Amino acid sequence: MQEGGRTGKKEPPFTARYVYQLDDSVLKSLKLMYFDSLTHEERSEQEYKRSLNSIVSNYNDGTMKGSFGPPKIVKPRARSSTKKHVESNNLSDLDKYNEKRARNGQKLLTETEFEAKMDQLSISGSETEDELDTITEEESSNTKVTDEADNSLDESSISYMFTKSPFVLFHSGLLQDGKCYGVYKTTLDAEEGKSDPMRKLMELNSEKFQQKLDNSISALFMIGGGHFAGAIINHKPIVTKGNKGSPEELQLQSVNIAEHKTFHRYTTRRKQGGSQSTSDNARGKANSAGSTLRRYNEQALREEVQDLLKIWKPLLDRCDRIFIKANGVYARQSLLGKGPEAVIEAEDPRVRIFPFTTKRPTTKELRRAWCELSYLKVMDIPKSDKKAVEMKMRQREHLAKSKEQKQRKIDVSKGSSEDDETTKQLISLLKKSKAPSLIAYIRKNKVPVNFRLLPEKEYGRNTQTMLHYAAHFGLSRMCQVLLVNLKADPTIKNERGYTAYEMSADEKTKYAFEVARNTLGEDYCDWEKAAKVPGSKSREEVEEILKKKEDESREKLRELHEKELETARKQFAESHDKKFGRGKTLGGFKETEQHKLDSLTPQQKMRVMREQRARAIEARMKANK
Repeated sequence: MQEGGRTGKKEPPFTARYVYQLDDSVLKSLKLMYFDSLTHEERSEQEYKRSLNSIVSNYNDGTMKGSFGPPKIVKPRARSSTKKHVESNNLSDLDKYNEKRARNGQKLLTETEFEAKMDQLSISGSETEDELDTITEEESSNTKVTDEADNSLDESSISYMFTKSPFVLFHSGLLQDGKCYGVYKTTLDAEEGKSDPMRKLMELNSEKFQQKLDNSISALFMIGGGHFAGAIINHKPIVTKGNKGSPEELQLQSVNIAEHKTFHRYTTRRKQGGSQSTSDNARGKANSAGSTLRRYNEQALREEVQDLLKIWKPLLDRCDRIFIKANGVYARQSLLGKGPEAVIEAEDPRVRIFPFTTKRPTTKELRRAWCELSYLKVMDIPKSDKKAVEMKMRQREHLAKSKEQKQRKIDVSKGSSEDDETTKQLISLLKKSKAPSLIAYIRKNKVPVNFRLLPEKEYGRNTQTMLHYAAHFGLSRMCQVLLVNLKADPTIKNERGYTAYEMSADEKTKYAFEVARNTLGEDYCDWEKAAKVPGSKSREEVEEILKKKEDESREKLRELHEKELETARKQFAESHDKKFGRGKTLGGFKETEQHKLDSLTPQQKMRVMREQRARAIEARMKANK
């Protein structure tokens, strides 16, 4: 069977295929690959061919009306579709960088550390410098990223999203065994698994789309380390027939750049890395001449970028996609904004993050990034992860055991009544203070709020109702929930003749009843006589009382500590004098009254002299008598 050409040989793996200009032979050879959650490929040849024939016929007619759908290759028992996944193109450069470091057993970086490292690389490295920790193109293609489905999915669910990479994968008879084509999910609008990649490829290569290919454009922007590069790319490539160079070089030469611009400003701290704004946020604002210059350049760079975006606005409005790379909040704010003045809205659905790691922002790097996005990549067919399979088997065993244990518990509880089971559930929720769960359970099962806890021999005497139980065990928050939210009756008495308020374990619980009285109002019930709730307080008053008591308790504790400290000092002084004797005044110095007065403040001196005069007067009066 001659699938790859006249000779019947399959094409070499380096052959370049531009997504927007694929040959009919290539399109007809493509078959979307579906995987289960463990990356086991699922094949359904007959169903695929039926869908493919419909697509090809519509493509050849040039209609592409959209009446057909993708090959629904799903096992017969599959009932649920894939949930929203975390795609690699939605991951930031920081996330991808940390993923690689985690795989290598290295320490993960914070956003500040990552920004400093990237800024340092942008300063010191050339465009072609291969930094040890930089993810290269080849690594990006083979890197496993977190786009797996939720573990709770049915095993029968399959999807083209389960590739463990940022690519959608296609079989092709033009490739060697064990190889497949890969296209970035971002390119085919397949980030969330809601589109049809095969249909999208057909649309991009339909006659209707090819007629307007010359007017179809996309925008690429990179900013970081004081460097900025932006370009408007025309989807119709430049003809490179007859040019010399490797396939990669020919791809770069074919990129049709309509507009491009680069800026550079001194914004990063030499030999230290990191932008000045990052340093200011982390350590405080510096006052050096260099820091002032860097701040000025950051603002100037931002203004230059925004001015450029305003000039390019007519082109940006026509763009199919806008790809950005911006490390840090400050860089993102330079490109994206909110409100009518923003050229590119932060919520614009056209905005995409590069699904691979980029190098220093240059026009050459923008060319490389566009080639990465717009060409079919020849890749190895992913293999299932043995560790994942083993983990799945362990999960199955664990699930089976848990189901068996639950069934045993149900069998044991069959002998008890429904009310006993309801009581257990209510008590469990009360003990854990899970107010939302308690409210939901009561409403779902239509349990009366004044439900009598069973069996009566255990709960009837003291804790007859949920309100009694909560008050008795000091669950003040649950008391308030039962009264205010569920409208429990505080006048109900237990077998001993006590209301819930009278069963309160502490003052805080009693305050909960008084707050409820203030909230519900006096018309709710007979609070004074029937419910035995003596007062009404607002939440603020209760908080003030509790705070005052806390302060008093803290003050008493402080005084106690001071007394203990003073006692300890006296004991130490006594033991010291007993051991070494009392010390004598140096040089036989004797303190006189004048010395005592000199050591006092003016106010203290006045009080002492006033006292002396009063005593002298008293002495004279006694003498006269």
